[in-house]
Amino acid sequence: MDGDPNTGFLVGETQTFPDGVYYDQYRIGGTSVSSPLFSGLMAVANQLDHFDHGFINPLLYQFTSRTRAINDVRHVTGGVVRVDYVNGVDASGGLTTSVRTFDFQGLTIQTAPGYDNVTGLGTPNGKAFLAATG
Repeated sequence: MDGDPNTGFLVGETQTFPDGVYYDQYRIGGTSVSSPLFSGLMAVANQLDHFDHGFINPLLYQFTSRTRAINDVRHVTGGVVRVDYVNGVDASGGLTTSVRTFDFQGLTIQTAPGYDNVTGLGTPNGKAFLAATG
């Protein structure tokens, strides 16, 4: 699931702004995106297996690299440049840029083989994940 707010998803909705109400788009990521996406994946698993999996966490921690149900997220050196509106609404107030680094060595948490505090267990691997939940 895409939990990175720097890459995230482009979301559009009608919003209220200082000069009126109109449609706008913004980027969203993190738990606000990854949790509903994972819930959707579990809904698909429930339909395929014809039962409600309920509290799935204990099963997730039993998955290993042998099942290929979850891909371990590996260390990546690099980053992205993020551009945002200074005023949070539009470019009229100018733009601000920042560099977001990935897995920087100076951080207190980093990716590691298997479970880690940055990426958790990893990412579900499509059909292999659905097969393993059944």
